[in-house]
Amino acid sequence: MKKIFLFLFLIPFFFACKDDKDPAPELSAQVAGTYKVSKLTVDGDSYPLDQVEIIVQLDKSSPETVTGEMRLKIDGEAEPDSDLGTLNLKNVGSMGVDVYEGTTKVGNIKSDVLTLFVEFEGQNFEMVANKR
Repeated sequence: MKKIFLFLFLIPFFFACKDDKDPAPELSAQVAGTYKVSKLTVDGDSYPLDQVEIIVQLDKSSPETVTGEMRLKIDGEAEPDSDLGTLNLKNVGSMGVDVYEGTTKVGNIKSDVLTLFVEFEGQNFEMVANKR
């Protein structure tokens, strides 16, 4: 009889143990922030950014989406901001986080470095930006 009570007493301890791992942070929380473009390439040709400042702002929208905005200054004069809309995020493991506009991949974020690639008016743009 004592063995049965001991067994009944110990049962909750077997089921009460939980894995205390912290959940991984949301993708949007990982990538949200301000990025300053350090490299601009158009159709394979690099362009200096001496008198141009390009800032990409990503703000958390949901666990797997961010909203984006691009700010441009030429010779210190601010141009109108460009709304990048809602961007979808997909974790690709050691390759970082891929960024999608709808179903089209438009970038990647790895180690606080954002790479965006888009086609605009027949030209292929690639921007590399570092998180501030």
